[in-house]
Amino acid sequence: MPASSSGGDDNRPHAPNNSVGKIKKASNASRPHNTDQEWTTKTSKKASQAKKVLESYFFNSDGYYIHIDESVPLFLDINGPRPGQMCFTSKVVAPYRKTRNLMLYRICKYKNARVAHERAIKDFLGMPSQIPDPYVVKYPIWSTWARYKVDVNTSSVREFAEEIVDHGFPRGTVEIDDKWETCYGSAEFNTSRFENISKLVKDLKSKGFKTSLWTHPFINLECPIHETAKQKGYLVNSTSGTVNSTWWNGDTSYIDFTNPEAAAWWSNRLRNLLATSGIDTLKFDAGESGWNPQLPVFHDSDLTYYPDNFVNTYIKTAVAFGRGIEYKSSRRSQEFGGLLRMMDRESRWDYQLGLPTLITALIQMNMIGYPFVLPDMIGGNGYFNALPSKEMYIRWMQANVFMPVIQFSYTPWDFDQQTVDVCRNLMNIRANYTDTIIKLMRRSVSEGSPLNPPVWWIDPTDPVSQTIADEYLLGENILVAPVIVQGAKSRDVYLPSGIWRDENHPNSQLIIGRKWLRNYPAKLDVLPWFTRVRAFHHKS
Repeated sequence: MPASSSGGDDNRPHAPNNSVGKIKKASNASRPHNTDQEWTTKTSKKASQAKKVLESYFFNSDGYYIHIDESVPLFLDINGPRPGQMCFTSKVVAPYRKTRNLMLYRICKYKNARVAHERAIKDFLGMPSQIPDPYVVKYPIWSTWARYKVDVNTSSVREFAEEIVDHGFPRGTVEIDDKWETCYGSAEFNTSRFENISKLVKDLKSKGFKTSLWTHPFINLECPIHETAKQKGYLVNSTSGTVNSTWWNGDTSYIDFTNPEAAAWWSNRLRNLLATSGIDTLKFDAGESGWNPQLPVFHDSDLTYYPDNFVNTYIKTAVAFGRGIEYKSSRRSQEFGGLLRMMDRESRWDYQLGLPTLITALIQMNMIGYPFVLPDMIGGNGYFNALPSKEMYIRWMQANVFMPVIQFSYTPWDFDQQTVDVCRNLMNIRANYTDTIIKLMRRSVSEGSPLNPPVWWIDPTDPVSQTIADEYLLGENILVAPVIVQGAKSRDVYLPSGIWRDENHPNSQLIIGRKWLRNYPAKLDVLPWFTRVRAFHHKS
């Protein structure tokens, strides 16, 4: 079933919030490991009920779609006590406290899965109203996070930028991540780490870089500004009368974005920070409703009873900062058209947030109406000192080439010259298609089309195409089949309907689709990818 839905494995509330070369082993800081459309694996009980991107929308290979209104207090069971079954339940228990609609839903049947999804776009999903800043498509993001974790300061950022320049890679955006603040939520630079942030930013710009800064919607309890926000009524309260909660960086409170005054106060502090530092844009983390104190009581009393829609108010506040931003959580926010970042990926080969999930998450997010996906950093995050190997790094880079954005943290020169050469060649290939990506983004705005759909999108009645989860498309005419198995030097590639050219052997005979290419040779420096030169529809 090519379902474009949230996942889950038990009855939980349907409320979001989902030694190598020269690589530096930083502190063991970690982020919550919740996945896109899946439950968290973080040990916190409350965080385990959090998701980052969620839509109550499902469809299958027979052309049925199911949509359940966001006002429904919904619980979802997929492959839980009833293996092979999906069950929807509406009940007013925590985190819900009342409802207007016990079960308001729509089930429709269309010719095939593609037609069903295109109708869903028109009926309720909607489409992006704008595209992200084309700059982030054309030039990579260089994040400090995976490489330095919380050990970030002026010298580490300068070192990072100088290495990028010295190795001749595209400049792009330097993104300063965690631990720059005096305390979480102060929106003030720690001058013991960043003694003169405006000078650092100016120097980076002189080298050809833009800059971005990680931020979040929390104020930790130890932060002096916390009491001010509490007294003003700007923090999410709870039925137990406390604004206190927790996140992965300690005891905290959540800004109540359903309160326009609170949202403006929070935004103005960030705008002042950007103005005084010269930083170009922001990376917005968190936003999931599960980080709220439970049970939450919002300024907007209606959202108090439908807490997952709190996410939309956060994203609505964030998108006012322009098209260069990125954010990580979403609920019925397709219209905003920003870069929606995948949850942190771990540097591993399996489906536990490993390399293969780069593809499955990309497809999943596209098929719930979010085509402008920001993949996680090349090689993953290296959590728990499980750092990417050279092989993993190259395979990750190959998988990412035809996705909307390239994001580095660990660098090719952390490994060896072959890694540098392979990555530079892949960046050169990508450079030939960034205009295509931008053009397809504009098509997503005008038509709602997925940017990186699954293989079955161009052959929706082909039963084989419906099973392919390790290949993806760019638009409708480029098929990418990365190697995502450790040690593999070949892979089976499936080409759906159409006439295809093998771009690794462009002068070879064209291939008629609905065909397996068994044991396609793909040594470490080879990315299997194909161009559809002509559509050719089989009779079903």
